[in-house]
Amino acid sequence: MCRGEVHALLGENGAGKSTLMNVLVGLVRPDAGALELAGRPVDLSGWWPAAALRAGVGMVHQHSSLAPALSAVENLAFGRLEPGWLYRPRRERARVAALTQRFGLDAPLDPPVEDLSVGQRQRVEILRALAGGAQVLVLDEPTAALTPGETRALFPTLRRLAGAGRAVIFISHKLEEIRDVADRVTVLRRGRAVATVPAAEADAAALGRLMLGRDVPVLERPPAVGGGPALEIRGLCAPGLREGSRLRSIDLVVRRGEIVGVAGIDGNGQRELEEVLAGVRRASAGSLRVGGREVPLRARALRAAGVAHLSGERETAGLVAGMSVAENLILKGSYDDRRFFRWGRLDRSAAAAAARAAAERFDIRPPDPDADIATLSGGNAQKVAVARELDGDPPVLVAVNPTRGLDVGSARFVHERLLGLRARGGAILLVSTELDEVLALADRRVALVAGRVVAIPEGADRGEIGAILLGREAA
Repeated sequence: MCRGEVHALLGENGAGKSTLMNVLVGLVRPDAGALELAGRPVDLSGWWPAAALRAGVGMVHQHSSLAPALSAVENLAFGRLEPGWLYRPRRERARVAALTQRFGLDAPLDPPVEDLSVGQRQRVEILRALAGGAQVLVLDEPTAALTPGETRALFPTLRRLAGAGRAVIFISHKLEEIRDVADRVTVLRRGRAVATVPAAEADAAALGRLMLGRDVPVLERPPAVGGGPALEIRGLCAPGLREGSRLRSIDLVVRRGEIVGVAGIDGNGQRELEEVLAGVRRASAGSLRVGGREVPLRARALRAAGVAHLSGERETAGLVAGMSVAENLILKGSYDDRRFFRWGRLDRSAAAAAARAAAERFDIRPPDPDADIATLSGGNAQKVAVARELDGDPPVLVAVNPTRGLDVGSARFVHERLLGLRARGGAILLVSTELDEVLALADRRVALVAGRVVAIPEGADRGEIGAILLGREAA
């Protein structure tokens, strides 16, 4: 790639994008090949992260690596301390403020970054890379957790960086975004570069074919089955991480064989609603009924009542790194589950056999029950979570951002499984910040705005729904 270019990298989960970029930033030692920066060959035998930073290669990872309790200024200073170097807050703040003005990366500098939005934290990550002198900037799935507005604000920043002579590598699964921001796109498939094309000349269907090696079929969505109430939420209130995300008297009903979609901009109570329905956040008021019976809002009671939970935070709340695929598949089981536990002891051979069966049924790769879940690609890790939550066809599934960070093929796989559960009479509460996902899957739609459920009129177009999500219709 060239200076002044935004070059997109596209491929399925597991195609090799992250591995390739980890070679570039010195985290992975290649088996063979060559690397050149600014026309000069790099000695890969001594190529490690510090060498990459000195050479001007910076990376913004998909998941934040900032210290949450430190401010943006402190995070930018952290890591560049040298013997005899003194931290002077005013000088460092002035340095960071100059960077924000130069690159148009507006972000609060003084609050702890844990209090910032996802988009603001991402801008701090980019600032940190630029402060280190990055001439080649890698952004790994930068829009995966951004709101539409934050995504739109990011693209001019990338173009400004390219205009200033930086080379920007943009990794994404979102085909339309790539066409909007990139100059060229390279497609990886199973560890090989299969094509490099001008982004403006490649439509989404063509990029999808290059990425998957086949056409993406139209998602078949049979009519809703219909049935009585499976999940009833009445007057639910709960404290929030901030005032705008506090849950305020939420009423929702999901019927058997139905998907109810909850659309919304991140930070309007999605996390709080998820945690209450998972039994890990205490509600201050309200009740929940499953199949007509009231159920306490506690994790074990909800699980016993048949409420499955597909977490929107796969890495921190859905799966456990360091545990195997087999262990993650039975993670939410009980010691009285005689399939896997005998006299309080885990039957590892039974767990491994169940994992192999799940790998075949859900196309989990590699199909190794002993593989550490952290070594799987995002798409395959999500398949493990889906396999666990759909085990036994639960009567109710709460699915939160189920395809965040997934490629086209993996997202389609998850959508098909959700529709399959619906066809078998399952009730699904789909909470998603991806409006397209809600429109594609939901039989009924509502919005979550500042912790309140707001009706979305039948037949509302995207503009009308957008106005509701921004609170213009919420009183």
